Amino acid sequence: MSNNAKRAGLTPTLIADAALALLDEGSDRSALTMRSLGSRLGVQAPSLYAHISGIDEVIDLVHARINDDIDISILTGSHDSRDLRAFAHAYRDAYRAHPVAATIIVSRTIPQDHALRIYEEIARFLTDYGLPPVVIMPVMALFDSLILGSAVEPFAEGFDTRNTAQFGAHPALAAALKASDHRHIDDFGFDLGLDAFFALLNSLATR
Repeated sequence: MSNNAKRAGLTPTLIADAALALLDEGSDRSALTMRSLGSRLGVQAPSLYAHISGIDEVIDLVHARINDDIDISILTGSHDSRDLRAFAHAYRDAYRAHPVAATIIVSRTIPQDHALRIYEEIARFLTDYGLPPVVIMPVMALFDSLILGSAVEPFAEGFDTRNTAQFGAHPALAAALKASDHRHIDDFGFDLGLDAFFALLNSLATR
């Protein structure tokens, strides 16, 4: 370990927090490099290699850091749909707070134990809820897509309601936007998706 790294007192938590801050401040993944991370932590980039193998490990640390914000205990021992709904909101909130990091994480494989623990608890919940094993992975894929899709790609932000003239040639869309509370479109849509998801769960459950 270099003397600079020793003096810096770097830990995985400090590295993850600094990397996440860089991604939150940036517009895409290019904001996070070993050089920018070293600068944020007050060390030269080569000093970081005394602690991490490279940028992929940094992303793993960021992934774990975000997962730490998800209260998985909501599901522990439960088979109550209200608990899975609360967990879904906690899961979405954790990734919605870090959209750039989320876009990187969703494209990666899931070998890390901190991620597998979350999916194990969801699979255990669905098993106890009465779903047959053959549908559990597809249902989990749907659940994950609903949550992470909502977190990574906010729908309402794509529409600038201050410039209503642009919707003149699209009357059905204009009417829908006018009837909606723009601030809550994404949240309402997410809850509608969860309603449909739980209707599906109940149709698949054998208990």
